[in-house]
Amino acid sequence: MKKWHKFSLIGLFAVSFISSLVINMPAWLMGTIIHHYSQNRLDVINERGSFWNGRALLIGEDASGKNAIPLMMVNWKIKLGISNFININLSSSSQTIANLDLTKNGLQLSKVNLSLSLDQLSPFLGNLNSLNLSGNVHVTADKLLAGKKMEGMIIVKLDDVGSGMSPVNPIGSYSVNFDLSTMGINISSNPNSVIDVSGNGSVKSLVLNSKVQPDKKEKLLQFMTMTGIPQADGSYQMKAF
Repeated sequence: MKKWHKFSLIGLFAVSFISSLVINMPAWLMGTIIHHYSQNRLDVINERGSFWNGRALLIGEDASGKNAIPLMMVNWKIKLGISNFININLSSSSQTIANLDLTKNGLQLSKVNLSLSLDQLSPFLGNLNSLNLSGNVHVTADKLLAGKKMEGMIIVKLDDVGSGMSPVNPIGSYSVNFDLSTMGINISSNPNSVIDVSGNGSVKSLVLNSKVQPDKKEKLLQFMTMTGIPQADGSYQMKAF
């Protein structure tokens, strides 16, 4: 056998072997990517399928990494590209919840659109967990960049928020804007909210200011004094985290 023919066979075998490894990459590798780029706040378990086309249960983790809660079942499809090294389409119940592109600048997310219940977000709520909150959450974002440079705005709508500690429910509906470029958080309330909540802060420190509708002050007096510090103007202040 000529040397070039022998080397060709070895090369063909090596390419076939490597291709087989790539094609059959396990689904758990998806969890590694999500965990890294979410700064250890998201992960997946119960993976099925492959790295290229699979499904798993998405979970949220608190800052300590010791507590986690199921968020939703997600499906993914991955394609390779040139400028965008990896494209990932995430869906749940046949609806796209996000498109992800891994580029030289980091992870780009677009078309983020998902709905959850408020109790599923307990790993991210800090001191607010003591309020035993309930309600509906809708998260949207047009375009986000997570890498050395962070960019984009995440908009969270909290509808019909209630508290297991409150004698009046729901207490209101709220909007939370999260600016990745500054890690800033801004909170505002819908006009008809029983408890008007506002606040400006960051992921490191957020103080909430709240006011109660005049006709509900008496009923909510105990609840408000338990959850916040009374201020001279009749409002209450609470440190979220």
